[in-house]
Amino acid sequence: MQYTQKQLLDVLGERFGYESFLPAQEKVIRQILAGESTLAVMPTGSGKSLCFQLPALMLKGLCLVVSPMISLMKDQVMQVRDLGIEARMYNSLMTQAEQQETLSELASGQLKLLYVAPETLLKDWFLSNLKAVKVPLIAIDEAHCISMWGHNFRPEYLQLAQLREHFPDATYFALTATAIPKVQSDICSLLTIPEGNMILESFDRPNLLLIVEPKQDSYNRLVRFLSLHPDESGIVYCMTRKRVDTISDKLITDGFSALPYHAGLSDEERHANQEAFIRDQVQIVVATIAFGMGIDKSNVRFVVHMDLPKSLETYYQEVGRAGRDGLPSTCLLFYSIADFFSLKRIIFDNPDPKQNHVTQVHLDAMVRYCGSNQCRRAQILKWFGENYAKSNCDMCDICLDKKAEKIDASRQAQIFLSAIFRAQEDATADEIIKILRGSRAKAILRAGYDKLSVYGIGKETSSKDWFALFSALKQQSGLVQGAYYKLKLTPKSWAILKGEEGFSMSQSLISQMVESDETQENGLLFDELRNLRRQLADERGFPPYIVFSDRSLREMARAYPCDLQSFRAIPGVASTSLANMARPL
Repeated sequence: MQYTQKQLLDVLGERFGYESFLPAQEKVIRQILAGESTLAVMPTGSGKSLCFQLPALMLKGLCLVVSPMISLMKDQVMQVRDLGIEARMYNSLMTQAEQQETLSELASGQLKLLYVAPETLLKDWFLSNLKAVKVPLIAIDEAHCISMWGHNFRPEYLQLAQLREHFPDATYFALTATAIPKVQSDICSLLTIPEGNMILESFDRPNLLLIVEPKQDSYNRLVRFLSLHPDESGIVYCMTRKRVDTISDKLITDGFSALPYHAGLSDEERHANQEAFIRDQVQIVVATIAFGMGIDKSNVRFVVHMDLPKSLETYYQEVGRAGRDGLPSTCLLFYSIADFFSLKRIIFDNPDPKQNHVTQVHLDAMVRYCGSNQCRRAQILKWFGENYAKSNCDMCDICLDKKAEKIDASRQAQIFLSAIFRAQEDATADEIIKILRGSRAKAILRAGYDKLSVYGIGKETSSKDWFALFSALKQQSGLVQGAYYKLKLTPKSWAILKGEEGFSMSQSLISQMVESDETQENGLLFDELRNLRRQLADERGFPPYIVFSDRSLREMARAYPCDLQSFRAIPGVASTSLANMARPL
C-alpha cells in the first residue's frame, strides 16, 4: 500500500511530536511500508527506533522487535507506551504473572510492538504463540551482533536466519549504529536482505567533541574534567569491575554524585543504580566497558573512558550514548599503551583462532586511533567505510590543536630527545620519563640509566607533563616508536637538538569547553524547567528525558511559549504528551 506524505507526517506529529523526519528516516520508513526488507546503518541519535515504530502503527498486525538487552527493551517499551502505543516485552526477568499478561495481550491482538531477546524468540512454544497472530514486520536491533566481525558478536543472533522459515511473508528490518562494510555484507547475507535495500546514513556525530589524553595522573585529570561539567549527566567507563569500584568510591568521597554499574553487583543494586541515573537522581555512572548500559537516556553530556576500549566500534557505540538529543557533548579517552597489553590478556580467550584474529584486527585499529595525529573524526569514519570531506572538523583534539595557541617547548624537547640519545634509542617513553625524573625503580637501576648525564635533570617537571611533551613530539614526527615501543630519533629530532628548528605544542585540551549560545537568562530558565521536569517525572514514575528531552527544554527556554499552540510547536511535544501533562495524577 502506498502512503502519502501527509499520512506519514500526520502520524509523526500526532504520535511522536515532530514536524519533519530526520535525514534517512522517511526513506527507510517508505521502504519498510512498501514491504521491502531493509538494512539501515544509522548513527546513534539519528532516530532508528522511529523507523519501525511508525510503520508498526500503520501496518495491520504486530511488529516483532528483537533486542539483545533487557534494560534496553524496558526503556523503549516505557517510552512508546507513554506515547499511547500498545507495546510490551517478554523476558526471563519478568514475573510469571507479567509474562502471562504479555502473552494474553499478544493473543488478543492488542499489541503493536513486542520486544523479545533472540534466545526466547526461537523457542518452539514462543514461536507457536506468535504464529497465531499476524506479524507483518520483524525489526532486528543491534544487527551487528549477527556477524563474527561485529564488535559484539552473539552466536544466538546467527539463529535469526531461521525466522524466514517461520515468517516468510514478513518484512525484515535490520538496524545498527556500528557496522563496518564486512559486517553490513554479513547482515544482508544471513537475513537475505538485498544489498540494494541497504540504507547507509553518515556515521558522523558532529555534536561530539572527541579528545584523547595521556593516561598519566588520570584520576586527577578526570576530577578536573568533571568540575567543568557540574550538574550534568555522564558515564565513566573502566576496564575492570575492581577499577569501577575504585573510581566510583573515590568520586563519591570527593563529593561527586556517582554510582557503580557492573555485572558483579546484585541484580537489585545494578537495577537501582541504573534507575537513579536514568531519573537524574545521580549524575555519574561508572561502568565496565564489557557490560553495556543498554539505555536510551538522551541528556548524557559526556562519556569518559578511563581505559582503552577493545575496538573502534565498541568505542563509538559507547561515546554514542552522549548527545543523543543533538546537543554538544564531550567524549574523553585516557590512553596508555599498557592498556593494550592488559586488554590482550582479557579478551584473547576464544578457542576459535578466526575469532581471535578478528579481535586482534579490531584492537590494533583502536591503538592506531589513539596514537595517530590525524583528525579523530576522519579516522573513525574511514573505519566505517566513509570519507570525511572537511580538512578540519573543529570538534576533536587533533583539529583544535592546529588552531590552538602554542607554547614554546624547544628546551624541554631538547632535554627529552637528548635522553633518548643517551639511552642509545633503547628505552620506552615511560623509561625516558623515569630517567628524567630520577626514578629509583629497579628496572631503571638495573639498566644503568642512573649513570646517564640526563638522569634526574627533569625532576621538577611532572610525569604527565613529560608525557604530554612525548605525545606532541610523536604527533609532529619529532620521534618515532620502534620495536617494543623503543623511542627512535628522526631527522626532525636532530634539527631540534641542534637548535636548527624550534618546537611548540598546545596545552592539554582537557579544559576545552564547548561554547554555548544560550544567554544567562535562558540558562537559568533551562535549569528551572529541568527541575520541573524531574518533579513531573517523579510523580508519574518516568525517567525525566521521557517527559521532555533537553533539546525540547532548551527550545522552551529560547522560544518562551505562552499558550498551548506555541507550546505544541516545540520539537518533541506530541499531542499525547500534552494530554499526559494535563491528566490528573
